[in-house]
Amino acid sequence: MLFLGHGIYQYENKYFRYEGQWRNGTKHGHGKLQMADGSYYEGTFSNGEIDGKGMRFFSQTGSKYTGQFVKGELHGRGTMVYTDGSMYEGEWYRNRKHGYGIMKTLGSNSSEVYEGSYDKNMKHGVGTMMYANGDRYEGMWVNDMREGRGILYSNDGSVYEGNFQGDSFSGRGVMHHISGLIYDGLWVNGFPEIMATKLKISFDNNSEIDKKKKSPKDKTKVSIFQGIGFTVSVECLNESNRVILDQGREIRLTVGFRYYPPVSDNEKEDALFDMIEDDVEEKPIETPFGYSVVPYPITDQINFSVEDIPDDDEQDDPSKSPTDPSQGPTAESGDESSDEKQENTENDKEENSEEKDEEDKAEGDENDESPDMEKENTVPQFPPITTLRTKDGLCKWDDLHLTPAPPKYRPFERMEEQERLKSQSKNRSRSKADIREQGSRRRSSIKNTTHSSMFDKFRMKKQKALEEKFAKLGEYVLIVEDVTNPPFMNRRLEPDFLLMKLKQPPKEFKRESKKWDTSSHIKASMRVKEDEMLSKKHLKD
Repeated sequence: MLFLGHGIYQYENKYFRYEGQWRNGTKHGHGKLQMADGSYYEGTFSNGEIDGKGMRFFSQTGSKYTGQFVKGELHGRGTMVYTDGSMYEGEWYRNRKHGYGIMKTLGSNSSEVYEGSYDKNMKHGVGTMMYANGDRYEGMWVNDMREGRGILYSNDGSVYEGNFQGDSFSGRGVMHHISGLIYDGLWVNGFPEIMATKLKISFDNNSEIDKKKKSPKDKTKVSIFQGIGFTVSVECLNESNRVILDQGREIRLTVGFRYYPPVSDNEKEDALFDMIEDDVEEKPIETPFGYSVVPYPITDQINFSVEDIPDDDEQDDPSKSPTDPSQGPTAESGDESSDEKQENTENDKEENSEEKDEEDKAEGDENDESPDMEKENTVPQFPPITTLRTKDGLCKWDDLHLTPAPPKYRPFERMEEQERLKSQSKNRSRSKADIREQGSRRRSSIKNTTHSSMFDKFRMKKQKALEEKFAKLGEYVLIVEDVTNPPFMNRRLEPDFLLMKLKQPPKEFKRESKKWDTSSHIKASMRVKEDEMLSKKHLKD
């Protein structure tokens, strides 16, 4: 019997059931083939075969295809909608995506879109991928992976243009990183073939006198001088200490002074003070020198010079008097005898409390006589230095100076407080015999000691005035850091540290650089006379 027209046929195996048009005993025209598992096809039949346009539902996957068929296979142009909502629209060849197509893959919160060529269900040829994280790739694909020439636009604004292999940067390529860094070279497995790993400081204190000396054995410690600018260069190196030609890496230069924790006689008050300061102060920076530091101001815009620093003779004008037994270098210049003398003087003051009170009173009177001195010595503020970008793996700061300390700079205050407590503890531990012995020695030289303490006050007073114009003498730590943001390839270079000793300029340097100034010499002479008068008045009292 030959079926003709519309009819229903139930197959013997009862898995298939057909309802539709027939011609000459075969399925022909529009019909629906139902399967026992729930899958079905509805569309055009030709001479008993699924052929033409139709819709196929796959019960096992829940996917639905609408498009062209050839002999029961997905072939031609069609659209597949998957259970999760993803959709492919494009060309098919024998049940596989093949040719040009658009694949939209839906995720839980976002989607990916590929538009380009396919081969055997895989992305192959030229195509563009919009990733769920916002990245966009335009270029060649091989077997579902990026391979060949292409451009990757990252969601953060970075752009890579070059070769890909195995879905990663490989071969020649240029990365324009969002941070401003540019790398142009070879790539291996997604990373530059040669990457910088650390920073290295090159230092020049710009002192010709200091350069004549033998180079120090300790390369991590250098000398800088008040009023003399210094130069810092930074190199980007790899593990082999080879300079890597990074372009645009951002480098920050800072200086730190030793961190001293808060000191208080009342532990409870101290704990509360710590909690408050933790919210205000910057966190201490660890250094390889055995202690932490906190930032200290540094600038490259300062108008002071070595000529503004008085010579040792000018600083110690009263010591020119033939009756002064304390001639010699100051403690800051490294004279050990001066340190001992200053210590003896402090001990003598503590042994005779009455004289100490008189001296404190005299010092207070002197301060009262010049109430405007603090106003005149207002600490100037200078703009901080800016970060620099590397060029061919290098960057350089010129004419750097440590500025005067800001008012009430806590590290200085805490250092002085600790020194005071340490001195008190040391004095309390001395035996009575030592006190009597030094007391007898003091009575024999009380006149000279009193005279010496007078000149110590002059020196301290002038040193304080200098510290309001220049940085305090002592040790500082120079720090260079990679602050490229965001970090290039999620890596930052290791920082470098340099220990600097701030000193007064060498006398030879000051003699060579200092010009004759008549007015300053007249002022100096007047100061000498005033100091002599004060000294005589003090001795009479």
